Amino acid sequence: MPHFSVRSLFARPPLFWTRRFAAISLLCVVASALASATLLSKYVAERMIRHNAELARDFVGSLMRMHQGDQFFVNRQDTRGIESLFVELSRMPGLGHANVFDTGRRVIWSTNPSAIGQDAGANHELDAALRGRLEVESELLETSSFIKPEHAFLRNDARDAIEVYIPVQGRDPNVVGVIELYMLPEGLLNDVHEMTRFVWIACVLSGLVTYLALVWLVMQADRQIARQQRTIVANESLAAVGDMASAVAHGLRNPLGAIRSSAELIAMGPEREMAGDIMSEVDRLQGWIAKLLAYAQQGGRALGPVRLDEMLNHLVGQHAARMDRQGVTAHCDWPAQLPPAQADAPALEQALDNLIANALDAMPQGGELRLSVEPRGQGLRVTVADTGVGISPEDLERVFTPFHTTKRTGLGVGLPLARRSIERLGGSLRLESAPGAGTRALLDLPLNPTPSSDRP
Repeated sequence: MPHFSVRSLFARPPLFWTRRFAAISLLCVVASALASATLLSKYVAERMIRHNAELARDFVGSLMRMHQGDQFFVNRQDTRGIESLFVELSRMPGLGHANVFDTGRRVIWSTNPSAIGQDAGANHELDAALRGRLEVESELLETSSFIKPEHAFLRNDARDAIEVYIPVQGRDPNVVGVIELYMLPEGLLNDVHEMTRFVWIACVLSGLVTYLALVWLVMQADRQIARQQRTIVANESLAAVGDMASAVAHGLRNPLGAIRSSAELIAMGPEREMAGDIMSEVDRLQGWIAKLLAYAQQGGRALGPVRLDEMLNHLVGQHAARMDRQGVTAHCDWPAQLPPAQADAPALEQALDNLIANALDAMPQGGELRLSVEPRGQGLRVTVADTGVGISPEDLERVFTPFHTTKRTGLGVGLPLARRSIERLGGSLRLESAPGAGTRALLDLPLNPTPSSDRP
């Protein structure tokens, strides 16, 4: 039965949290965009329609004063003033229908004669207008399936109709009636719809940009976390290497020295060939110990000018015998006047030696080793390329992981040691390879580095 713990419930892979954040943030951004677009479009439409209603109120007020329309509410038999008033009012753009109500909520005049004398019924806007407030109602402001009876008098379905309830005051401040206007101002309605579309498009685009920015930031954070995790793993591996190197060095150096001394004595006798094998294996073990100590104790040395051309020529000379045995041809290419690099000479030489040794390991049946140095901006690029077997994509992702190796006799610290040496100098090291196409090691070194002693 599998074992579960509270900690394991939260031990999710980074990709899980990225997808979860992307889904949750998408829902939040969509909800925010919808709410913002709804509120903004409603606010803009309300302000535009309200402003249009205020203009209509001012226009009707001026007509009422001009034609003394308030007298109609006192003497309803005299309709000349109200008739001439509505002749002027009918010229208002977009006016579809008009009703006049008294304080008893009855229609006392209408552009539809059959409506005169009818009760207004339940009408909250009319009630508010009788209390002296300018009221506006429109389907653009509030979605409603309720259609009032007076809508039947319109020449259209009143879907976008704007109802304006204008209170009429007498000579005293009291309200003596209400004028209700049904308006269909095409220009205003087109502007409202266009502004609504603009608000929705702006909210959708801003939401999309916000979402993409959030996802990009999270992906960047994931990459940074992954780099920090690799750094932590490398530091933990380094600590393990240091402990192991000290134990190996103290436990094996003296016995290996004694074994080699004994082999040298045997080599003076008839068993010379067997003694040679013993000494070569001892040397190989001592080389492993030296690499472990170098990986664990590197850093802290002063930087100085290094001639890369001289260093590479020296390393080629050291590997010349092996290249002859394997049938490998070396090609060197760099400018005659190459600026010196400021580096830790022993560490850089060990890094380059590791790269050249790896290139030769990849060409046991012969090939070409190409070494080149070229100035690049404020630094130098060193390329070590071979025509060997290449590296698979799976192994290429792990070549710089300590103790990962595909060689039967490898230890898996050569490339991590090389990268660590270069990064301490402020440079970088990466590999390009494909199976059967060889490998290129690209080493970038700054001319004026800022060394770091705590970089993994």
